[in-house]
Amino acid sequence: MGRKGVIALAVCLLGLGLAAFVAADEPSHSEPGQVTATCSTTTASVAWAAVNDAHVSGYDVYEKAASDPGYVLANSELVTTTHFTVTGLSSGTAYSFGVIARYNDGHSSAMSIPATCTTS
Repeated sequence: MGRKGVIALAVCLLGLGLAAFVAADEPSHSEPGQVTATCSTTTASVAWAAVNDAHVSGYDVYEKAASDPGYVLANSELVTTTHFTVTGLSSGTAYSFGVIARYNDGHSSAMSIPATCTTS
């Protein structure tokens, strides 16, 4: 095989290797489902169905007041159960809560469908 043939083969193998790398780069991870939220005056109890995957490390809970532009992390440490109490909320305010599963491979799921409630 001549020099041009070796170069063509190297380019093909490189292309195939990169295609396999890109295809395997982002594994598919399920997000938590059945998220519910129950508000009191300044707290909310958020619960969800566990993700059925042995590689789940835990969950992050995100909160957003109706007037806020985006979600903020509500927990300071990874939640390892399927419920979390969010504290420090303002009374008389509508909130949305979403949950993200975190996996031991360093990836995270998409955010769940948010649950909403209004503090009293």
